Amino acid sequence: MLSKPRKKSRLDPPMVVSAERAADVFPTVRYFQIHFEFLQEQIQLILRNQESLQQQMQQLESQLSRSAQGMRLNSKALSPIERLTANRNATQDTDTPNLNLTGGR
Repeated sequence: MLSKPRKKSRLDPPMVVSAERAADVFPTVRYFQIHFEFLQEQIQLILRNQESLQQQMQQLESQLSRSAQGMRLNSKALSPIERLTANRNATQDTDTPNLNLTGGR
C-alpha cells in the first residue's frame, strides 16, 4: 500500500499589527471585546445580587433564631400537654368563626 506523500507545512512568521489597525485587520477582535465587556458587566451584576441575597439570608436567619429563642422561653413555663392544648386553642380561635345561632337567647 502506498502512503500519501507528506506535505511540508510552512510556518508563517507571526503578523505584528498596531492596535489602531487591529480592528481593520481582525474584525472579530472588536466583537470579542464587546462580548467580553458585556460578560464582565453580567458577572458584576450577579456578584452584587449574590451579596444582596446573602445579606437577606443573614437577616432572615437572625430573625428566625430570635423567634425560636422567644418560643423556647415561652414554652419552658408550660408542660408539653399545656403547650399542645394552647396551640390547639389558638388555631381553633382563628380558624372557626363564632356562629351564634340562638340569637342571644
